[in-house]
Amino acid sequence: MLRLFKTSFFWQFAGGFAVGAAGLFALQPEAVAQSGAHVVQPAPIHATR
Repeated sequence: MLRLFKTSFFWQFAGGFAVGAAGLFALQPEAVAQSGAHVVQPAPIHATR
């Protein structure tokens, strides 16, 4: 197990995972939802009887 932590493959994998996780948190679409640009409207209900 200790030998696995010393390999460059492990560190490249861990680094890529960390960069991906940081990118997911940095690029959250919350800013769009707060600005009101992409607000989901409820569908209109037409009662015709």
